[in-house]
Amino acid sequence: MDRSTIPDRDFDIVLYGATGFVGSRAAAYLAKHPQQERLRWAIAGLDRNKLEQVKQHLGAIATSVSVLVADSRDRDAVDAVVSRTRVLLNTASPFALYGSSVVDACVRFQTHYVDITGETTWVRGLIDRYHDRAAADGTRIIPGCGFDSVPSDLGCYLMIRHIQDNLGVPCAEVKAYYQMYGGFNGGTIASNIHRHESGQIERGRDPFLLNPSDAYPLAEVDLDRDPIHPSFDADLGTWVGPFIMGAINTRVVRRSAALFEQWGQ
Repeated sequence: MDRSTIPDRDFDIVLYGATGFVGSRAAAYLAKHPQQERLRWAIAGLDRNKLEQVKQHLGAIATSVSVLVADSRDRDAVDAVVSRTRVLLNTASPFALYGSSVVDACVRFQTHYVDITGETTWVRGLIDRYHDRAAADGTRIIPGCGFDSVPSDLGCYLMIRHIQDNLGVPCAEVKAYYQMYGGFNGGTIASNIHRHESGQIERGRDPFLLNPSDAYPLAEVDLDRDPIHPSFDADLGTWVGPFIMGAINTRVVRRSAALFEQWGQ
């Protein structure tokens, strides 16, 4: 179906999982956005009472925001939500448990999809099932658009483009460093527990898990193995350790690099 033949949707954005730690903050951001008055958006999730509490907390600036209820295990309910919006933002994790039906509906209804997952094995399954159809239809299915993995993926891309455009040389290496404090929210903890219990963690050790092809030299596998020990970084003059999210972000960066290579860039 040609996208130009798709009728206008009721909403520009539906935020699914709006009652969670990240979802409620995303809702607050959308409510305070300078263009929110022209944005047709809704919050969605499993529990209507909690969704109404989120809306109430947003205050007067969100009076026009709609509340949609859908259990991710109820295909008809998910379809009813997805079919009404141009873009579906998903913050309900673990995504391997609650996200597959939402992505499936987005592909079928040609609704753009974005989430904040770091579950790379689950993302690999999405690529295998939906990439060809979504690409043919022009539907954007974009997992990993939170801290995993926007800073690393776009940061690496912008650094490489800067070196190419301003220095006129190819980029040999990009290093990224993070400082962290605080704790983890419940969704992140639940996602990691599920990754271990389901065995996803083992498949996720493949450094090229998300690449469009598995035809890469074994020498590259050895070169790109995840670091497991602290090391002294001469460029910084200090000790650094493996980043807890490195095994997620590096897979995303490698996929981006491989796609650009396919496109001749």
